[in-house]
Amino acid sequence: MQDHEPAIRETTLIPYKIFGQLYVRLNIVNIGNFYRQSKTRPRWVAPKYSTDSDLEVDHDLDLDDDTIDPDFLVNIGDDELVDSTPLPSTSAVQPVQPQDVSDDSSSEDEFDDAVPPARKQNKTTVAARTWQEDINVPPLPEYVHPPPTHVLTPFEYFEMLFSMELVDHIVYQTNLYAYQKDVTTTFNTNKQEIMEFIGILIYMGICTLPSIEDYWAAETRIPQVANVMSSKRFRQLRALLHFSDNEQAHASCDRFYKIRPVITFITRRHLQVEATPVQSIDEVMVVYKGKRASNLRQYIKTKPDKWGFKLFCRGSIDGFIHDTLMYQGETTFRAHHTPLTEKEEMLVSSKTGAVLVKTLKEPNKSAVYADNFFTSISLVEFLKDTYGCRYVGTARVNRISNPPPPDVC
Repeated sequence: MQDHEPAIRETTLIPYKIFGQLYVRLNIVNIGNFYRQSKTRPRWVAPKYSTDSDLEVDHDLDLDDDTIDPDFLVNIGDDELVDSTPLPSTSAVQPVQPQDVSDDSSSEDEFDDAVPPARKQNKTTVAARTWQEDINVPPLPEYVHPPPTHVLTPFEYFEMLFSMELVDHIVYQTNLYAYQKDVTTTFNTNKQEIMEFIGILIYMGICTLPSIEDYWAAETRIPQVANVMSSKRFRQLRALLHFSDNEQAHASCDRFYKIRPVITFITRRHLQVEATPVQSIDEVMVVYKGKRASNLRQYIKTKPDKWGFKLFCRGSIDGFIHDTLMYQGETTFRAHHTPLTEKEEMLVSSKTGAVLVKTLKEPNKSAVYADNFFTSISLVEFLKDTYGCRYVGTARVNRISNPPPPDVC
């Protein structure tokens, strides 16, 4: 047993010796250069004399050249196109004659320098902009709200923005949804009941209670609500209230399809109100803390109401909002009532400002103010060239070329 121990130890050390040699060789080889792809295509360099050709070699030194591996497959990348035309013969390739270079001075670096570098992409040069301290533009016309001939009642002011045409639309869609949900239903509503329901919602927004049932409870009863409609009927209307046909929702890309008619009706009425020459564009949050809106519910930490639906609005200097763009991701502009033109589609980050300014009645007599979220040089040029509209706003450095010095700003 003792005579075999050295042989066993020697055979067990052989794999470790081989692994150590392999490890040393891998450390010598630059692994990064081994796997790095060459940026230039290899070229065939013909020898100066035919006697020095690599084709005339000893057969014993090149035994593997004639054997073809049956498992070999040509590896073609995804970005390479395969041409169906036959390859040209080697005789059609024009050889490149090498220069007389001695063996002492030849190196891999000199060979790389001899090969022309890869073709670089042409970069578009942006012309430098000149900034002026005084642009010498005429002042905007002064706007004074005309005094009303007489003071209207609250309901008459409500009718100016929330028309009876919209109420009729709500009545029809609510009855339609009740029928689609249950064909044998006896539910039916009318214009008067819908107006009472909307009045209760407005009053609940002013006089808030912890629960809806508190408006009909004995201890916290509110007669302005409880005397108009019963609690059971209010809950029934609230469950069946609809503004659009559900059977046509699948054909629309609008994620606000169910409330789009209400937004369209109200926005058209708001656009009829005379706007001031000074306009402002900004984000507005509609408070919503529920969890059924998916990613339509946005979060903006700088807003007083941080969670809710995000709207892009254009308003006058007196605070009245004229136009609204409801944010819904990719389909935001396709669902808006004002379609985009080809030039407006090119404004990648400034489409919002272009769409909201587009609905101004007199853009050439208006000036728009916005923050750096909307501002870009392309938007300013587009508004000036297309509508003659002025623009004032803060800007981000990456959206303007050759920014002006601080003393010019």
